This record gives sequence, structure tokens and C-alpha cells, in this order.
Amino acid sequence: MEPSSSYRLDILNQLDAREQQQKPIQTMFRHYATMAEQVKRNKKMQSVSGADQIAALKEEVATVYRMKNKNDQDLINSNRKFADLESKYAQMQSQKEQADKLAEKLAENIERLENDMVQLKDDNNVVTVERVALANACQELSEKKTQLEMERVQLIDKIRELQEKRAEFMNAEIALQEERAQKLLMEQIAKAAQDISYDERASSAFGNSPETSDEFMMTDVIPNTQKFRISAHDGDVNDIEWFTEDTFATAGNDNKVRIWSLTPNKSGATKIASLIGSNGSVTRLDYEPERRVCLAASNDKTCRLWNVDSQRLLATFSGHTDKVSSARLHQTHNVVSGSSDRTIKLWDVASLRCLKTCMVGSIVYDIIAKCGGCHSSFASGHFDKKLRFWDSRQNDPTKILELDQKITSLDIAIDGSHLLASCRDDTLHVIDIRTYFTVHTYSAENYRTACDNNRAIFSSTGDYIASGAANGSIFIWNTKTTRLEKVLRAPRAPDGNSILSLSWNQSGRGLLACDKQKTCSLWR
Repeated sequence: MEPSSSYRLDILNQLDAREQQQKPIQTMFRHYATMAEQVKRNKKMQSVSGADQIAALKEEVATVYRMKNKNDQDLINSNRKFADLESKYAQMQSQKEQADKLAEKLAENIERLENDMVQLKDDNNVVTVERVALANACQELSEKKTQLEMERVQLIDKIRELQEKRAEFMNAEIALQEERAQKLLMEQIAKAAQDISYDERASSAFGNSPETSDEFMMTDVIPNTQKFRISAHDGDVNDIEWFTEDTFATAGNDNKVRIWSLTPNKSGATKIASLIGSNGSVTRLDYEPERRVCLAASNDKTCRLWNVDSQRLLATFSGHTDKVSSARLHQTHNVVSGSSDRTIKLWDVASLRCLKTCMVGSIVYDIIAKCGGCHSSFASGHFDKKLRFWDSRQNDPTKILELDQKITSLDIAIDGSHLLASCRDDTLHVIDIRTYFTVHTYSAENYRTACDNNRAIFSSTGDYIASGAANGSIFIWNTKTTRLEKVLRAPRAPDGNSILSLSWNQSGRGLLACDKQKTCSLWR
């Protein structure tokens, strides 16, 4: 319905209501008219007299007054109702105006919503098209994923086959090396048995040549002279290790392991090979003479195994989440490694698989194997000052000792029953592994531990212990008496040239040292 017709109908309804309100007033006016006519008739009837006429007039006047009062009351009530209706009408008018405004707003909202609905329909069409495209792309990706999963399974199978072949190859190579070593040993035994002049030559060597006689000495000789000092790496030389009486290896910050051979007169060394493959600084070395393999721990979170003769990388053990501070060859075909990620891992050399992970809760600085003569035992030194003894067949340490400061390095004596621990408080401790008691503690006035990976060692027979200091000196103590036997220092050694690692030749004569100035030296 249009707004103009609605207004007209409202006005007609209001007029009808007002006419109903005026009906009592019209009735009253009719009563007055009737009364006036009656008065006129009464005047005409002046001829009528008497008491009856007066009584009738009085009654008629009383009736007229009653009607008048009634009409007055009706008029008052009608006026009151009219005022109420006027008020309601004004209120309805106000509500109507508000309703009109609301209707206008609603009409605007409806128009806006219709526009929004049109826009939403357009957006919905676009989204539908995109959804169809995404569904198609998802289907294609699902097909690619399925194909990649199939390829992954095939690659895993191929990797497994290659690992099995590699394990077989390594086992064959190890068996061949053992066979060669056994054959060489048999040849040497046969040659020694056939050479009847061996004792005579040995006696002659002992009796006539002091230099040669030193080679056959069965005790350690305290060195006193620096035979040579050579530049070994492009950065700090972190570790040094004798391989044989004439060859040794160095580990440096330049990510390399270098193998050196002494000159005939022991006055120098020549580099004969480099073991490459590490992506970080090499921190520790270990050597197995029977299989002729070298193990190196590295800051690239791995440790690696090389064949020394062929310089071929045999294995890479990766799984630590922080730099590997130490790694040792353990038992026959295992490797044990310690890391700054506060774990110790036991590896299988053939499969490269991690056999066990020990959560120790503290940074591992060094590991030593073959403790107490048991091939399954090893020990670890930690940042939390604790020395932990392990059995690779168990998950928890078999014994824990706490020292006064964090432990920087460990070494085992030739008898396998005494362990040397170097601590950051500038002391060294020899511990009897059989009783877990500290036998002796060693220190010196000017001895200061060089760093957290400073390596102290036993001599080849265990008669002495040696350690490098922060001032570039090498301190040597007598194991039994704890007396400081010797302090070695190069005549023109620069200040602050910290000695990081030492290695005593298995013949008892010759001490190797490496330092922070990229060099290594031999003392005899």
C-alpha cells in the first residue's frame, strides 16, 4: 500500500472516532431544544392554573436539571476522553515518525545488503573457480606425493642395499688388513727366528752407540732438547698422536688431519698425507695400529674414520646436535663419542648405526676407552666436575666421581688400572680404577691449564705424566713420587703460546707437543 492512501485512511478513522465522541454533546443539545419547546408550550398553557400545574412544572424542572447534570457529566467525560485520545494520537504520530525513519534506514540497509549479496555472489563465483583449481592442483600434488613416496621407498631399499654392500666391503677390508697384519707378524717372527745374529747386533747397539741404545730402552726417557718445531696447520693445532715410532698425526682448526714422518736424524718431519672430509675443526684423534685406522672428532657434529694407508674415508658418524669433543675406538668394531650436546653415543662401525645414546646432562670434554682392562668399559670427563665410568652393556654409569673443577682431559696408563684426569683448577689427578680412589694429585707453581680441551698424558710406561701449560711450557712429573722432574720450554718461545696437546712415543723416547701458534714440536 502506498503511503498517501495510508494517511487518508488514518484521517477518516480519526474523524469517525471524533464523531462518536461528539454524540453525547449532540444529545445534550437536542434535550435543550426539547426543553425550550416545552417552555413555550407552558407559556401557551397559561390558562391552566392550580396546584397540579405548579407541581407538574416543578417535576418537569427537576427532570430538566437532572438531565442537565447528566449531560454536564457526559460532557466532562467526553472532554477527558477526547484529551486522552489527543494524547494517544500525538504519541502515535511520534511513533509513526520514528517508524518512518526506521523504515528509511531499513530500506537503505536492504539496498546495501542487496549490493553486498551481489558482491558476495561474485566473490563466491571467484572462490568456486579457485577452489576447483586448487582441487585440481591438490590432486596433482597427491599424485606427485604418491610417486615420490614410491621413489623414496625405492631409494631406501637402494640405500639399504648399498649400506649392506658397504658393510660387507668394510668387513672384507678389515679382514684383509687383519690378514696382512698377521702375515707381516708371521714374517717378522720367521725372520727373527732365522736371524741368529740378532742378539749380537742388539748387544753391539747397547754397548757402542748411545743414540742407538736409546731406541731399545725399555723405560721412559725425560726429554730435554727440542729437536724441531714446524708449522703444521693454518690454525690452532688441537691434538697430536703418535702412529708409529717414526710417524705421527696432527689435528687442526683448518678441518684437516695431517700425517707426518720423521726424518732419519729426527731433526725434522715431512708431511706424507692429509685426511680430508671434515667440515669443522678437528678436536681429538685416536689410532688403531692393528687395523691402521684413524678416528677424528670434529666441531661439525660428526666423527670420521679413515684408513691411514689409503687415506680413504671409511665412515662418518653423524647424529650429535653439537660439536663432538672426543671420540675413541671401542672394542673391535665400535666407536664411542662425547659431545657438547651432553650426550655420549655408541656407534657400530659396520652399519654406521647408533647403538646407544646416554643422556649425561653435562658437556663431555673427553672420553677414554679400555678402562680397568675391560674392553667394554670407558670413562668420560665433564663440565659438571664429574668423572663417569661406563660399561657399554649398561645404560647408566657404573661409578661417578666428583673432582674440584671441570675435567679437561683423560688418559689411561699402560696397565689399564690408573687413569689421569686434568682439571681446570690447574691440578692433575691419578685415580686407581680398581678402588676409585685418588692416588696422587699433581700441581706446580707456574703451571696453568691452557684451555678446556688441554690434554695431559701418561708416558709410554706410566712412569711420568706430562701436561702443557698456558705459558708454552711442558711440565713433567714423576708418577710415583709426584716430584716435578722437568719443565721444558723453547728458548725463543713466544708468550701466550699455549700447549694444547702432547703425545709420548711408545718407545719411551720422544715427546710431541702442539700449540695455538699453528706449530708442533718434538722433544727428545
